[in-house]
Amino acid sequence: MKLHSTQALGPTASRVPVGTAGTSGQGGASFDEALTRATQAKHLPPGGISPLSSGSVQAAAPLGEIRATMPAMASRVASPTAQRTAALLGVLEDYSQKMGDADVPLKEIGSLVEALGSMATELSASLADEPDPRIRELAEQSATLAGIESVKFRRGDYL
Repeated sequence: MKLHSTQALGPTASRVPVGTAGTSGQGGASFDEALTRATQAKHLPPGGISPLSSGSVQAAAPLGEIRATMPAMASRVASPTAQRTAALLGVLEDYSQKMGDADVPLKEIGSLVEALGSMATELSASLADEPDPRIRELAEQSATLAGIESVKFRRGDYL
């Protein structure tokens, strides 16, 4: 279906008389003309000036400056507690994925559970050294979750 008009289509749209397919009913440009102008605007000469259909000349608007909304995180060095927490969360994610897979035997998951328990204990011991309260809270919650999952698995909750 070829669109000849930028008017609204459908049951509530006003009817356009036959023979006016190249223009819109309100005296505006047809869809073909609007598309042609838009594609010509992509191919501007080096000066950034685009000829319009009426013969006038208009300069393209400058893009302006784009600024980052957040500072770069790569410049911050993660604390040892944050690194341990990230590692623990990675093991927790692996554990969650393997627990969700019915084809993975529970004996295979046992090694992950041991790692969870030891990493949780290690992380809990290092919480006092963390100066940032947000990282400390996240590390504490992660260590608690890992410890609980380790106990539940060893206790036999998933058999």
